[in-house]
Amino acid sequence: MNTNWHDLIQRYLSGTISDAEARSLEQQITADPALRDWYLDALNLDSALEATAESAQTALSLPVPLSQRALAPAGPGPARWLSCRPLLAAAAGIVLGMLCTSVVFGFGAKSVEKMASLLQESFETGPAPLVTGVPPEPNVWSGDYSEIVEMYEAVKPVQGTKMARLLRSDYDGKTSSKPSKQGDLMRVVDVRPFMHEANGGEVIITLSALFNAAPFPEAERFDGEVYLYALGQPGSTEESLLEDSLAHSHGGCRSLDRDPATWQRASARLLLPPGTERVLLKVSFSPMPAGGTTLSPLPDHVTFAGHFVDEVCASVSIRHAVPDQRMDVVHQGGEPKVIQTQQPHSK
Repeated sequence: MNTNWHDLIQRYLSGTISDAEARSLEQQITADPALRDWYLDALNLDSALEATAESAQTALSLPVPLSQRALAPAGPGPARWLSCRPLLAAAAGIVLGMLCTSVVFGFGAKSVEKMASLLQESFETGPAPLVTGVPPEPNVWSGDYSEIVEMYEAVKPVQGTKMARLLRSDYDGKTSSKPSKQGDLMRVVDVRPFMHEANGGEVIITLSALFNAAPFPEAERFDGEVYLYALGQPGSTEESLLEDSLAHSHGGCRSLDRDPATWQRASARLLLPPGTERVLLKVSFSPMPAGGTTLSPLPDHVTFAGHFVDEVCASVSIRHAVPDQRMDVVHQGGEPKVIQTQQPHSK
């Protein structure tokens, strides 16, 4: 699978692909068994990944009255694997056709071997985030101007007593003259041990975060967003992240509500390409045009009146490559019976 198809797949999953690109990808998966196998494997993995993310959230959450701390219903977002996407329907149709017309067929399989939590951050302990843009090393928070706060106006932490508050969309020592409208918090994780353990298999990172805001004017709109960037060698800056990344993924909760009692979730998932050494996790607030208008010219930075992030969770899933297997479908007594046999390795 070349880099272009990898990027198309990631954007297809995040819902940011164009109609023309989606049609091209749908045609390719019909003709390319490797792409088709990747999607069919993903069908089996998706539920497990979502369960892991939900378990991480549940492990950090304490029972509280819904009236005090409720999660808002999920807004429009990328469709699930088994929704009515033509690409997945085409892949599923191919498999059903094989089952109906073939007596014997073979396929290469992968299996979920390991799922682990990378990060469960509720900002209850640890140092305050740095204000230096991209983190200088793994496992520290850095980004734009922010602070760790307790209850602020009517906004309460999801659990515990603390949460992160984004203050501005710039950082100490920022030299770029390009105006910045997005307030970021970032963290780098070293994934080389996982890539080594996968040994040619697949490593998938998931990221989720909860967003909230104190009531803000009707004329304003804000999005909460999460990003994943697969990186090789260190040295990236905020300005070079897209150019330096081997792959990236994005998810968001569109147009935050004005109810401080609700937290809204955004999530993203990224299949790490070969050569990935580190992954940059980013949570952000962005002002967006409201009511079909356009944003007025921005100053050097945006100031956020009361915008909060909590319960940032990341997990990793490793799918080891396994030997090719063959499934023989035979009919005994009118009922199909599946016999799975391992194929010898070619030399």
